[in-house]
Amino acid sequence: MNNYSKVLDQIVMTSRLQLQQIDDEEMATKVKPEKWAKKEILGHLIDSAYNNHHRLLRAEEQGNLIFLGYNQNEWVKKNAYQMREVSELIQTWAMANFHLARLVAGIPTSQLESTSENHNFHIIGMNRPSAGSASSLGYLVWDYIAHLEHHLRQVISGYCSINPPFTGHEVI
Repeated sequence: MNNYSKVLDQIVMTSRLQLQQIDDEEMATKVKPEKWAKKEILGHLIDSAYNNHHRLLRAEEQGNLIFLGYNQNEWVKKNAYQMREVSELIQTWAMANFHLARLVAGIPTSQLESTSENHNFHIIGMNRPSAGSASSLGYLVWDYIAHLEHHLRQVISGYCSINPPFTGHEVI
């Protein structure tokens, strides 16, 4: 198992307990009508896990690191996360990420570390490298975890990130 999958497992195990401590009213409250409630942020993280799982499955067979994006706001609306039970969202989020961590654990280190300029991380990533710069599938996994923790800080008061800065050697 590589460090990415270990970090993802640790985040889910710790955060799931913290998420379960937040009351339903706080999870459903919108600070502003145009902003997501915490339930919707958690729903967005479910969508993100599913999208990144799909990207990682396709990476080797497609021969490049160019992946589809998605309309995040529209997906949150279509999935009606605000209308769902908090316990369902937490369970779905945790299972999607444990599932993703198992996939990540099986990706060979050579595939994670292999660099390519043929990517669109400057469009789909949270921490966007320059177009045409060398990047890797490992970077995509790291960026997914950074994105996950970014949103967990919005949902869980006092959340402490554990994903280390990207150095290119996290998979060792």
